[in-house]
Amino acid sequence: MTYTSNKLAEISLVSANFGNGLAYKDILLDWFKFLGGKPKEVVVVDGGSNQKTQEVYWDLYQYGLIDKLQLIQPNHPDNNKDTCYIQEYTVGAISSNPYVLFFKIDTLPYREGHDDWLDEAIDYLDREDVFAIGGSFNKPSKHHDAFDGWYFSHKCSLNFCLMKRSRFMAAMHEFANDYILAGFTGENPGEATNQARWLVEVALEKYIQNHNVYTLCKVEDKTWTIFHTNVQGEHLKETRERYLNREDIERFMNAGLDEGVATPGQGKYYGNFYGKPQISMIKRIRIFVGKTPLGSYWRRLKKTVLLNLVW
Repeated sequence: MTYTSNKLAEISLVSANFGNGLAYKDILLDWFKFLGGKPKEVVVVDGGSNQKTQEVYWDLYQYGLIDKLQLIQPNHPDNNKDTCYIQEYTVGAISSNPYVLFFKIDTLPYREGHDDWLDEAIDYLDREDVFAIGGSFNKPSKHHDAFDGWYFSHKCSLNFCLMKRSRFMAAMHEFANDYILAGFTGENPGEATNQARWLVEVALEKYIQNHNVYTLCKVEDKTWTIFHTNVQGEHLKETRERYLNREDIERFMNAGLDEGVATPGQGKYYGNFYGKPQISMIKRIRIFVGKTPLGSYWRRLKKTVLLNLVW
């Protein structure tokens, strides 16, 4: 008999999305399965997807699989990757339940067993040192050990994170209150560190830093993985099939558990995104050299030569 957590009644599953109508329904249902059933509320705020994707949303809405849906036309000025934080903030703000679980449709969940994980995770959110339950990292993100089977991270990704809605709102308004209340006009506080387009995640991680709290992450094994694929369209659909069949998953597990600086072919580089092709050795060398003083010198030299050619 399948176990269903009574905590589902307290969860809003929320996603700011653009595109990927081809795989959207299947992956949404994967998240339901991962949670142990449909949560009390599913909220989707779209960033201007095409008609086919919006038709998928409406079908899911009519069948009761999406509860709140906010759409904009593809030609809307907010259809802009540099301002997608508006949808990311909105989808959390209009949720109605005590807990919000953020996910992105290119992030794939999988579990066998671990039936009580949601109960356990929500209990951990009452700890003074826990800001969120997260994971899906593609680069070293560990801050320190937690306890058996878990570690703490100073990062928080909207690809997958579960938190108290009150904490989400507190973090956002502590960092960007005036900007939010002005309708996202004026100075974006993320601009100070050249991270304006990542306003939401910057706000969450600033809160983590300022309040000495962390994201608690579960160590992955073959029975529990959450992979951010960073692939789209038909490729995402094919990648999902391979993922559910557990094909070639071991080398992608626990990228966030590593400590230190990401190296070429790992971390933020495509070599550590499940579904992305491994980068070539030549490109790895170029990336490595590019991060050294020699790389900086070479970029300045190219810029100087280009300016001389223009003039």
